[in-house]
Amino acid sequence: MTASYTKLASNKLIGNKFNIARWSFHVPKGALQPEVHLPVNSGADEKVLLDSIAGNYKEHIKDVYSQGEGKRKRLVMRLCRNQFMENVLNDFSIQRRIQEETPKTLIEFSSPNIAKPFHAGHLRSAIIGNFLANIYHHLGHDVVKLNYLGDWGTQFGFLKMGVELKGLSREDIRKNPIKMLYKAYVYAYTQASTNEELQSRARTIFSDMEQGKLKDLDGWTDYRSYTVDELRKVYDRLGITFDQYHWESQYGIGDIAHVVSRLQENGLLITQDDGRKVVKVGPRNIPIVKSDGSTLYLTRDIAALIDRHQRFTFDKAIYVVDNAQSDHFAALASIAQQMGLPYASDIVHVKFGRVHGMSTRKGNAVFLSDILDEAEALMRHKQVKKSTTKVDVINNPEVTSTLGTTAVVVNDLKQRRMRDYDFSWDKALQTDGDCGIKLQYTHCRLWSLVKNADECCPDNEQCQPKLLPEPEALHLICEIANYDGILTEAADKQEACILVNYLFGLCNAANRCVQTMNVKNELSKEKRIQRLKLFNTARSVLQHGMQILGLKPLLEM
Repeated sequence: MTASYTKLASNKLIGNKFNIARWSFHVPKGALQPEVHLPVNSGADEKVLLDSIAGNYKEHIKDVYSQGEGKRKRLVMRLCRNQFMENVLNDFSIQRRIQEETPKTLIEFSSPNIAKPFHAGHLRSAIIGNFLANIYHHLGHDVVKLNYLGDWGTQFGFLKMGVELKGLSREDIRKNPIKMLYKAYVYAYTQASTNEELQSRARTIFSDMEQGKLKDLDGWTDYRSYTVDELRKVYDRLGITFDQYHWESQYGIGDIAHVVSRLQENGLLITQDDGRKVVKVGPRNIPIVKSDGSTLYLTRDIAALIDRHQRFTFDKAIYVVDNAQSDHFAALASIAQQMGLPYASDIVHVKFGRVHGMSTRKGNAVFLSDILDEAEALMRHKQVKKSTTKVDVINNPEVTSTLGTTAVVVNDLKQRRMRDYDFSWDKALQTDGDCGIKLQYTHCRLWSLVKNADECCPDNEQCQPKLLPEPEALHLICEIANYDGILTEAADKQEACILVNYLFGLCNAANRCVQTMNVKNELSKEKRIQRLKLFNTARSVLQHGMQILGLKPLLEM
């Protein structure tokens, strides 16, 4: 939609050191024409530059001048209003981009342990990872969405012991796998906290599991299957799917031996006095193999990295994991580099801050399914009380489920990724101001306006700027024109809040237009059709942006 303008950003005019991720179109206060500001190449001849633009782009640009000094110098292009409106509305497209060489992007996200609650940290990883997968896919990447489930390590020795101590059958676990396995783990861990014999037994169980000495691991496969079935129910509510589920336990003794062998061949492995094997990462000694011969999470992550590159030949391997794991991924990247893996530099840790205080209103333990149930129930209560509710929320629970999930997801994604924040039910479920409900409400409002109009606007209807003279229309068209750049910037910075805040602004501009530019009572049919074209384009942008965030846009609420 901005092709007529972006071709101005050549090295000759703008400067190749500037990476213009986003063209920000706006209308200055009191102005009648839209503007765009761009950095100026410090080596450019300013007079030649201005004369060239003014002479060659008269149909697009009304005026051009420079502003500021030094590094802050900007080229200000005041655009021809009518031509700008036509370019945006006639050329608008939200089709997936096509790249000459499609980058392969592997994203590991969510990745809970089967013995622990699917908690707020997994929620952030899940929805941030899903956002990144969606936006990279739109930008033309070949994306692989991977859920790497934790089912290995010493804690699973406690888990298996807990299942035995509590006498749980496979049927007991199948009925509610996540909570039953969690209870088994907590029970065993509590009992072992004052019993050295049980602690030793748990360690021995895991060591035997890893060495392949235990013969009764068929049940372990069942536990994993039950857990995935239960997790999929939660992911379905969040609108998340995965291409593949992998497990820590799939990297067995053979894979680990290969990693240890390569480390030894590269002279990286150091055996300490207590029998542990470590690798130097800066000033730190990073354990790779415990004194009893069992491995650690990092060892399995190295094996997984090698395996994934063999399977997928990725260009980027993105790990969406909280900030507390920064040292772990720094160690992974460093050891991969020391091993001479050519893809070590392709490891990207997308970190995020912690959520504090996320629990049900009764303060119960945090299982994400309980949080989503609570959000749905509270949203149902709000909708029943509202006089403007248009659907039967009692007999149509999908609406309140979608609203509850939208509230929780947007409340998180509107935060800066690295920021820690305190969870508040009142803030998460607010219906006024910048919130998830605003996005759903505006989408429903625009959908209803277009659907209930007396006439339809053909897809090939051309924009007629003279029939859209209102300042509100120009402001909304500027918001629409900014969408492509917003997606690029949000992807480059891996920040969902950039897109969320843009959508809030889009909703504000669209709602001002709806208030000012009535469709039903407008006497001119031509004006009605032009307004419908504008509103439907804005709705398409809002719908697409919500889907990138992982939301399901409602048609009625």
